[in-house]
Amino acid sequence: MNQRVYFPYLPSDDLKEAVNLAIALERPLLLEGEPGCGKTRLAGAVANEFTHKYLQNNEQTQQQLWDYYIWNIKSTTRARDGLYTYDAVARLRDAQLVGSNTQQLKEFIGYTETEQLKRRLWNKKNYREFGALGKALQKHSLRPILLIDEIDKADSDFANDLLLELEELRFEVPETRESFLTPEKKPIIFITSNREKPLPEPFLRRCLYFFVKFPKEEQLKEIIKNRFGKFEKEKEELVEEAITRFYEIRKQLENIPGIRPPGTSEFIEFLTALLYREDVDNALQDLKNLSQKLPLLGTLLKTKQAQDMYQKQ
Repeated sequence: MNQRVYFPYLPSDDLKEAVNLAIALERPLLLEGEPGCGKTRLAGAVANEFTHKYLQNNEQTQQQLWDYYIWNIKSTTRARDGLYTYDAVARLRDAQLVGSNTQQLKEFIGYTETEQLKRRLWNKKNYREFGALGKALQKHSLRPILLIDEIDKADSDFANDLLLELEELRFEVPETRESFLTPEKKPIIFITSNREKPLPEPFLRRCLYFFVKFPKEEQLKEIIKNRFGKFEKEKEELVEEAITRFYEIRKQLENIPGIRPPGTSEFIEFLTALLYREDVDNALQDLKNLSQKLPLLGTLLKTKQAQDMYQKQ
């Protein structure tokens, strides 16, 4: 957590209000929107903002990062994975080792490790490890931030399996007979979805919903300014041309089934590749001939189908 790197995040006024409502109402904020519009980065930006405000208000000289947990969802993810995992196989293995010839075990792994093995076996909690949601539901001095990223990747039952935990913010670990009650400092929860599959109604009722719109040109310019700083006059022309070409490509591809137009993250990569060019004139020429510059075009369009469609238009 000490290696976090954040770039400036410029949310719309409506998105700021949605975040503040979610914090005040203690409800998860469900964010939908096309890929690349900044949904995932919001939670980290809030954690970064809270960190700076907390340090300023408390006049702390030593960097103390806000507690921030990320749960990246995959197609195989189960709801319990975010709470805890219990390694019953490891405990069985340890029990078999301790139950074997103790003298031989000490000769093989040493006296110290043998004693550590015994102590570990005596406490089932040693085989339990908390996931991101489980960590967020522990006791904290300040409200932690949790990101559940791309929840729509999991199967249809996944969201329903989280109803109790999201509603009452508590859970149990049957293997160790532990109960974790609703913490005094409730987590601030952000959930993202790319709308790959619909989410169940009972789950939606427990969330605040916000659709993150793709930034308009002026907002994108502000994002670039905060990300890269001021440019020399020659590079300002390059940036303007890159923005123009970017929105042209989005407009050409946005209504074609099966093709995803490039998002903000792709544009940042695209612009970075252009700005690293020493010769601005050559970079401008590459922009004019973008359909033939496949490596550069590949920073924006990530499939051959999308590139072929762009080249035909």
